[in-house]
Amino acid sequence: MVVIEKGKEIAILKAMGASGIQIMKVFMIEGLIIGFIGTTLGLILGFILCYVLDKTELIRLNPDVYYLETLPVQISLSMFALVALAAMAVSFMATLYPSWQASRQDPVEGLRYE
Repeated sequence: MVVIEKGKEIAILKAMGASGIQIMKVFMIEGLIIGFIGTTLGLILGFILCYVLDKTELIRLNPDVYYLETLPVQISLSMFALVALAAMAVSFMATLYPSWQASRQDPVEGLRYE
């Protein structure tokens, strides 16, 4: 969405002499920043939810159906690290195609209707 919204700005950068690699870097860094913020907020909210579920036994299960009475929760630092790493990897992969498209944009097309 950012690449589509920033068509005019991309065209101006290209007209001023920015290379495709430089434009790709801009969008990849922006995507990684957004991914980092989302990952951080998700980890914080996930930890809070796990802690509350572990301490309060908020979710009760039917003992006739399940062998457990409450939902078991195990907080593991290594699992949080693995999830953070996977989320950042997915964020990076998601920036590749849009940044490549931005780098290939024709400056004439971006400025045509301005």
